[in-house]
Amino acid sequence: MDNKAKPVQTRSQKTKENLLKAALALYEKKGYHKTTVDDIAAEAGVSTGIAYRYFRNKKDMLLSVISYGAENIGSIAEIDNMNIPDSITDIGQYLEAILKSFEEFHIKYRDIHEELEGLQHTDEDVRKLYSGISDEKMKGITAKLAAFLHDDTNIREKAYAAIGIMEQHCHMMMNNELYRLDADVMRDMAVNAVLSVLKGAEKNET
Repeated sequence: MDNKAKPVQTRSQKTKENLLKAALALYEKKGYHKTTVDDIAAEAGVSTGIAYRYFRNKKDMLLSVISYGAENIGSIAEIDNMNIPDSITDIGQYLEAILKSFEEFHIKYRDIHEELEGLQHTDEDVRKLYSGISDEKMKGITAKLAAFLHDDTNIREKAYAAIGIMEQHCHMMMNNELYRLDADVMRDMAVNAVLSVLKGAEKNET
């Protein structure tokens, strides 16, 4: 490869990433429907014409943002900064740390999260992309859970049930001004419910 091409490719990748970050920030503030490509280009500090070099249209940018968010959710949700060691053996502590981080993520990105949830039901391209990303992420989750559990029977079904419990908890915390619930108590209940699903008849000894 021509060495001269490397700086150009690096700049091009950086510009695209800046556009995706700008889009994510504006979706958080204004929502997808109220954000234009012009807005995103201005936020990223480039012209609208340059934005269209990377994305065919507004929807293409949305799909790219969803993929970018999925690939970088660890840093976006600050999961990477929780310093949970790979050697951890207490699944309860692990689930609690993950759940708390996801709570914060849902609350921070509440508006865009709810908007994208709605788009899954109205836009087939968004639904298919979400489905593909979810399937891929679940492979890693089931592998992680299998390492914790003695019995991996129906591990995929257990994983989906566990994620459903955690998602519902996060949705309630997003709207906790309506419920006025004790977040710590609710988190403990959610973790225990997940442990019950994952371990079946086993009791949580921790």
